[in-house]
Amino acid sequence: MSVFVNPFTDFGFKRIFGQEAHKRLLIGFLNALFEGDFVVKDLVYRDKEQLGETKHDRSVIYDIYCMLDDGSSVIVEMQNKKEVNFDDRALYYASKSFASQGEKGDAWRYGCASVIGVYFLNFNQEGLGDAFRTDFEITKTRKVFAHTAFAPKWRTPIRFGVPRRVPFAKRLRMVFLQMPEFTLTEAECKTDLEKWAYIMNHMEKLSTIPWAAQEELYEELSKVSSVAALSQNERAVYEENLRQYRDNLATLEASYLDGKNDGLEEGRKEGRMEGRKEGRMEGRKEGRMEGRKEIVRNLMALNVSDEIIMRSTGMSLDEVQKLREEL
Repeated sequence: MSVFVNPFTDFGFKRIFGQEAHKRLLIGFLNALFEGDFVVKDLVYRDKEQLGETKHDRSVIYDIYCMLDDGSSVIVEMQNKKEVNFDDRALYYASKSFASQGEKGDAWRYGCASVIGVYFLNFNQEGLGDAFRTDFEITKTRKVFAHTAFAPKWRTPIRFGVPRRVPFAKRLRMVFLQMPEFTLTEAECKTDLEKWAYIMNHMEKLSTIPWAAQEELYEELSKVSSVAALSQNERAVYEENLRQYRDNLATLEASYLDGKNDGLEEGRKEGRMEGRKEGRMEGRKEGRMEGRKEIVRNLMALNVSDEIIMRSTGMSLDEVQKLREEL
């Protein structure tokens, strides 16, 4: 088993970010995420049940709900399984948390503290492109007028409007982090956010936590996330979480394979008026083989057994063992 817990599992994510005794880890991450914007000095964990999650939702979505020292609420989620309308779901729960601040009576004047949603995505979400980080907030569009360069000096300059988006209400914000899009090496990581992202992406494969010798926060992270420090019961829970995570990953990879096949099919369709059907079948076949190999490589990197790989991909034992020899 790995030296450190997998942070993309329910157990691992909460172990790192969801413990009152080690809340400085979450504080450190949030300060790295919002560096230059605001500083978190303290936070209090809140009961996430008031967000109305169902038992089914909690099996695939891992929430941390806290209140910062300035009264702002922060929802931190780990999502490792694609979900229909996930962006709408994120907006719904952030809005619900914002609206829950309403008070009865005429004395209330709609004053509300900020609500910020932070979403770790262990996959690529449609609409976010290839960006590692995408921030959303409510903005307004206004036209900025400027003098034209070609207007004669003796005439009134012609002005034109340039649409520009400016913040309108910063009290409702969402930040999406697409973890597969973070590709910096350890040596290339300079900011604290880059260091956090690198550790999260590689933690299960690391033998030591980088920067732990130089920075106390990462030393604490090394101790908290150590598998050797888990009790017998904690280890049993973690191993079950890890199994669920790998099953989710296999499902996600299969979904990616289907999408890749469709993309190959469409690509071969363009510019080929004759032999279209034959090209589609060939493209589908090639895409399926390459996709399966990619799935197998990813699962092998996670030390998944041959039996689970066979069940997830439909490949024979000989095919799986042959790919394992090629790695």
